[in-house]
Amino acid sequence: MNIAFKSFFQEWVFFTFNAKLKFAIKVSLSLTLAYMIPMAMGWAQPNTAAITVMLIASAGGVSESLSKGIIRVIGTVIGATMGIALIALFPQDRLLYLLTLSLLVSVITYLYYAYQGDSTVFMLSAMVMMMIYLSGPQNAFIYGIDRTYMTIFGIVVYTFVGIFLWPIKNTNENLNDEPKGVRFIWLDPEYLKSTLQLFIVFWFSVAFWIYLNPPGGFLIVILATMLGLLTTFSPLKPSILIVLFTLGFIFATLMYILVLPNLVYAWELALFLFFYTFIAFHLLNPKLTIFFLLGLFVLGIENTMSYNFDVFLMTLLVFYIFLVILMFFHNFPFSAKPEHLFYLLKDRFFKHSTALIELEKQEEKTWIMLKKVDYHKQHLHISLQKLKLWGGKIDTNYFNQISKEQINQFVTECEEYVAKKNSLQNCYNTSDKINWHSLKVNKF
Repeated sequence: MNIAFKSFFQEWVFFTFNAKLKFAIKVSLSLTLAYMIPMAMGWAQPNTAAITVMLIASAGGVSESLSKGIIRVIGTVIGATMGIALIALFPQDRLLYLLTLSLLVSVITYLYYAYQGDSTVFMLSAMVMMMIYLSGPQNAFIYGIDRTYMTIFGIVVYTFVGIFLWPIKNTNENLNDEPKGVRFIWLDPEYLKSTLQLFIVFWFSVAFWIYLNPPGGFLIVILATMLGLLTTFSPLKPSILIVLFTLGFIFATLMYILVLPNLVYAWELALFLFFYTFIAFHLLNPKLTIFFLLGLFVLGIENTMSYNFDVFLMTLLVFYIFLVILMFFHNFPFSAKPEHLFYLLKDRFFKHSTALIELEKQEEKTWIMLKKVDYHKQHLHISLQKLKLWGGKIDTNYFNQISKEQINQFVTECEEYVAKKNSLQNCYNTSDKINWHSLKVNKF
């Protein structure tokens, strides 16, 4: 028995390590090509293509297909078209432009959360639409074309590397673990709260930019809003983010001082980019990698390097400014504490369960009733997934009368109820053993 278990464990470790190793190599190669090819061709903004690769790898799955790449390209073109159109409509009215932009970004943000497939298409659309404003109204069209072109180039590079190097078949994965066939989950409270929270982050960043005029300007608004997509109602704690950023920037500073000045040939720079990215994606979780890898983009890598430590430190300051903004809004205006969310999800789980039981008692099966059944089933499923996520993040050391065993037992009973292996009463029985009041009051 021990030999069989040891063999199984070794095979599992090898498969996991091997899969992560392959993914890290694919992303590192993609990012290196996205940087080196534009630099070799003399194209503008090669870092845009590299950032696109980083965002897709951090937010998307490991499987790639040509159809995914085409959809991302279409989304990018739509975002660029909307961005240029906004500049054309409001060339002299900054407030009206920003208001319209914030509303469009909010709609795209909600679609990003609600969509249960590869939602990076929405992220790219919002990113390109906002980035076009960086150049100002005078050069918006040319700048927008360059940004769009380089974003598309990054998508193409990442897609083709994923297809031809250790391809992984697309199994129609749902990134949010939703039932097969479900494309959008509408009216989910966390998705609505996340959208509103990012809308507030956008305007707080805009006010910070306009009244304090920090280095980077509107770039701070873009970074705070776009990376807020990955952190809002996420298990990532601000303390983890600040540690990752600091480690990433310390590493970047060492590279800036000790390594980059000694690189002469293109192949040396290519190896540097490859191993920099490989270290990040192989050692860290992809969701965390983006916050470490951002250090790469403060180096200002160009064909003709200009080393200025003042500019380097100013760039670091820009990144820390938007990080502080994200930290401030992590629990405001809505709490993202696991215990508070777990309490809310418990009520939501029982609400949808009870509604389904009542609907199943009705003999007449009308179209409206069937739609209600589908709605409650979808939200029951997503409530269960979130219960599992946030229940595992609760630190029971802060609570005298709550244990991990009680939380795990409750989640297990709920999971078995959804699988129709027990009754809802079992969930209520295990729920009664948990001191929910302690979880409820620990909101902030």
